[in-house]
Amino acid sequence: MNAFRPTAGFTLIEILASLGLCALLATAAAGAVAFAARAERIAARDGEAGLLLQSLYAAQRLRPADAPAAPRGWQVARDEAIVPVSDDLRQEWHVLAVRDETGETRPFVFLILDDAP
Repeated sequence: MNAFRPTAGFTLIEILASLGLCALLATAAAGAVAFAARAERIAARDGEAGLLLQSLYAAQRLRPADAPAAPRGWQVARDEAIVPVSDDLRQEWHVLAVRDETGETRPFVFLILDDAP
């Protein structure tokens, strides 16, 4: 009989190496899923910002004396500034500072010149 008979199965080192590779793959997959979810949220907020601009402009044109209402998740600060347009002409700018409460999109300023419809 042969004393060095090959045995069936895996060694402990092979099992540990395969578990380590599985852990690395699971970590990489979780990171990719988290990145995709964050990118999706940011894209949705950018789409909301585009719609918000149109609604703020319409609200300002329809009711210039009232501050437009901010939708949930957004903050809108209203201010007015008088700026010279030409030598003798001065017009009023309505300044709307818009900020996302989650901080995922950068704040921006929306300027509306004159309030006459």
